[in-house]
Formats: sequence, structure tokens, C-alpha cells
Amino acid sequence: MDGLELGIRFSFITNSLHFCGPREGKGIFLRYLEEKDNREEVEEVFRKFEGLYPYFESIAEKNNKDPFDYEVVEAYWIGNELLDRFNKQDTEKIITKLTTRGLPPSFAKKLIERLPEGFVPHHDFNVLFVGVGATTGSVETNIRNMDNCRIAWGEVLDVLKTQIIVKTNVLKKEKEYFLKGDERKTIVYSELMLPEIKKGDKVAIHWGYAGHILTKEQKENLKKYTKKVRDVMNTLADTA
Repeated sequence: MDGLELGIRFSFITNSLHFCGPREGKGIFLRYLEEKDNREEVEEVFRKFEGLYPYFESIAEKNNKDPFDYEVVEAYWIGNELLDRFNKQDTEKIITKLTTRGLPPSFAKKLIERLPEGFVPHHDFNVLFVGVGATTGSVETNIRNMDNCRIAWGEVLDVLKTQIIVKTNVLKKEKEYFLKGDERKTIVYSELMLPEIKKGDKVAIHWGYAGHILTKEQKENLKKYTKKVRDVMNTLADTA
């Protein structure tokens, strides 16, 4: 699997729901999964994703890699060591980049003013701190949409024709953000992406869709970096 395919596995659902990216993205993504003959088209689609591409670009620049390198894509969606090089100034620059993609400059200014140390440019940073829907305006920023948009991990309990039953966790917020575990959910999947999915597999879940089976290392990294973002968010609880 290359970086483009990995990216498709996470971005397909949000593009299909018309939350982000160009309308023609879904068809271009499906063609790549089936034929692998339209790489340039797929890259162009990803460049048009409002909130996504600035992260790919920034992670790549910081680590001297191509924006569509597998490790770059993995770093943003799942998490890996490429994120560890980022500091507060780097994440501030990403927020500034997002103003050219739809994030209101006045809102970005407020984010930068309250930006603490410790964040990394993981997808959860965009969901929790920048705010789900803040750049695109396609969904309301609330806890339910944050939970749907963040990448959750789940264990497959049963496999149906187009759905799987998983044991997963749910994002909650009282005074602080926390995960409530051992929740059973019915999740959609596609045989094109997961033709051999089986009970016991650990899947990544995005907007109620499972597009990728996590390796043991990826699951641990996903847990590690989502916790890292969540912990920093919780330092802001008293100032929110």
C-alpha cells in the first residue's frame, strides 16, 4: 500500500459525504483503488481538500519528504515519529496556512493566541483544537461531530455484508475530554478496501466508516498521539 491509497482509505468517506474535497474526488479515488493508473489525478484531488493538504505539506516539509509519502500520510491520520519534531511555532504556521483554505482569519487569530505548547499536527489536533468543520463550514463544531470525525480504533466483533459490529470508544466531555470504552457500534465498510476483514481485526473508524485495518504498531501510535492531543486540550479546560 502506498501513501495515496492510505490517504484514500481515510478521506473517501468525508468526500463521499461532501464534507471536504472536490465533488469528483470519490470517482477518482475509486479508480485509483481499482486500477492504480491515475496518480496525478489523486494528488490533485488531495491538494483541493480544504483542511487536509496543509498538514500533509507541513509534515513533509519538516521531515524532508514528499507530501504523499506513506509515512507522511500515516503521521497525520494515525500518528508516528514524524510528528515529534513539531513545536508551537510550527503548529502556529499550520493554523495560518488554514486561513488560505477557508478558516476565518479572525478565528485563526484567536486560536493562535491561546495555542499552548505540546500539540502535534495529528488529525485530532484539527478536530479538537482547530475545530471540526471550522475550515470547511460543512458541519457544526460540537462534541458529536468531533467524535465522528476523530479517528477511533475498534475491534471487529462480527462481519456482515456491508457492515461490521465493533467494540470501540466514544469521545465525551465533562470538564475535560475523555474516552468512554467498550461501546458497541455498527460501522459501514467496503469489500473493495477490506476484502478479508474478519473478527478480531483492529480497524480505524472515521465518520462511521472503516477503511483501514490497523497493525499493532499503528494502533498503539493512534492511541499515543490522540492521547497526546487530548491531554494538551485538557490543559485548556480552565480557560475555555
